[in-house]
Amino acid sequence: MSWTKEDEKALLSYKTLLDSDDIRIKEIIKKVLLNNKDIIHVLNNENLNEEEPDSYFGKNILPYYIISPTQTDSSNFICFEVGYSTVSRYNKLVKVCEITFYILCEQDNIIYNNSGLARHDLLAALLINQFNWKDYFGNKIRLVSDTPNVQDDDYAMRVLIFQMETDNNIVKTINGKPKIINQEIHYASEVTEN
Repeated sequence: MSWTKEDEKALLSYKTLLDSDDIRIKEIIKKVLLNNKDIIHVLNNENLNEEEPDSYFGKNILPYYIISPTQTDSSNFICFEVGYSTVSRYNKLVKVCEITFYILCEQDNIIYNNSGLARHDLLAALLINQFNWKDYFGNKIRLVSDTPNVQDDDYAMRVLIFQMETDNNIVKTINGKPKIINQEIHYASEVTEN
């Protein structure tokens, strides 16, 4: 069985499907970050062109929190993760989404342009300004945690956690069309699809 363009198109559709929240939200975050010229500038990758912000994705902007121990080019990073901590106590159709940003700046490059500003603090301020109380994801998110940290001996770090309430997996895409699904309908559609 060979892989086709249609197979690839089906996989790429998860970027926008309402029932794949983490992928969809990460795609929105990626676009917002790459369109913020201040964030791109402060990341300060001399090997990349600020006029081509897409080149920062996968190098300085990562949709996961793993930094290679053998970095040679990039020294400042924004990593982000999406997770779901709890289901609402009073409404099981609502869950709490957490978006976590990990800002890491290498010790040798920690001060922004001799201004006295710590680069990881400046990046945190830019992220807070860009995301706090915004509704890029359909609901407003708010900052609930902003903590400094150190990643081994090389990186200063800030961790920002934003939260929002969102639907608790009530959408299922069937034949390319999103539908609101409750438990009974979901089981009925599984039987008819098989």
